[in-house]
Amino acid sequence: MISSTIFQFANGLLTLITIAIIVRAFLSWVYPVGKDPWTKILLDVTEPLLAPIRSVMLRILPLPIDLSPIVVILLIQLLQRMLVSAYYGGGF
Repeated sequence: MISSTIFQFANGLLTLITIAIIVRAFLSWVYPVGKDPWTKILLDVTEPLLAPIRSVMLRILPLPIDLSPIVVILLIQLLQRMLVSAYYGGGF
């Protein structure tokens, strides 16, 4: 069983990363991401997670739209469910 502090930190970090990915996706529709310091930080935080998924997806399913944010968010949600399961001791 994992401690409460570690669980809360990991769960909070995964939630913040999810929010950052969502903000980046919405900004990419209306504002050039990476052109100013704030969006550069957003790019630096999210790109290491999105780039590998994007690369695999382009090889498997070459679509003109980037679906990597959706896949990464789904993977983060799966990881969060696994954390909750480990913390509370039960199945998914």
